Amino acid sequence: MINRLVGFLEYTKALENFDQLAALANHDEMLAIDEFIKSEPEFTVYTNLSRRLEQGRSTLAEKPAMPGDEFSRKGFRWVTALARVEVAAMLAGFTGHPTPFAAVAGKGYDLVEYKEMIIDGAKFHFWSLTRDPEFIDLLTRFRPSGLTLAYVRRLNVAAAFVFATTGVAGMELSPPQRAEVRAYVKNLGDARESLLGAIQAYLNSMAASKAKNLEFQQELVELCKNGVCRQFGDASGANPGANNPPANNPPAGGKK
Repeated sequence: MINRLVGFLEYTKALENFDQLAALANHDEMLAIDEFIKSEPEFTVYTNLSRRLEQGRSTLAEKPAMPGDEFSRKGFRWVTALARVEVAAMLAGFTGHPTPFAAVAGKGYDLVEYKEMIIDGAKFHFWSLTRDPEFIDLLTRFRPSGLTLAYVRRLNVAAAFVFATTGVAGMELSPPQRAEVRAYVKNLGDARESLLGAIQAYLNSMAASKAKNLEFQQELVELCKNGVCRQFGDASGANPGANNPPANNPPAGGKK
């Protein structure tokens, strides 16, 4: 927990300093900073990572910027966009913030890069989670463990990324892209319902057997249950695509 706290503080402080630098530096200074970042390989940011995981042809696929594009991006705005994604993902996984990606969107100087990374992150986290055999098994057979809690957090991170595509990035999505995002929303919503049912079945079973270790496990069970019940949205609890689910949703762990 201490490592998580220190890591979170380091990321948020770095992002705060980046934003201050962008606000204070003049045009020529920013050009110099950008050129320095582009000259250092360790500042390279790789995008379109989800292409290795997606099933079927995605309407959200990133288009190559040039022939032979390796999707390696360089520059100050790509570094800050990556920092925003990292901080937002930590907020989604370890806090109760309802709109973590909007919370760190900043002043907009890197909004194009940020949107691109959100869309790629949504696809990456969705497909990596829903194709994981252990997660699929967990939807029907709940086990109170640290690994289960980690999967619940992964579910929340994936949901937050998907929600952000219709929040931070949603204005620029085409109708087919919106339909694909709604399929992700429906799929993750179904996963939440299945996992919540598995948790309740576990609690009923433990209560019926009068298990001695139920009290010991109760805190972990409640953490998982509260995480599964978590929703992302605005103050009204709005959920993208919740009232307009598409047909032919890609099933968890199955093909699109």
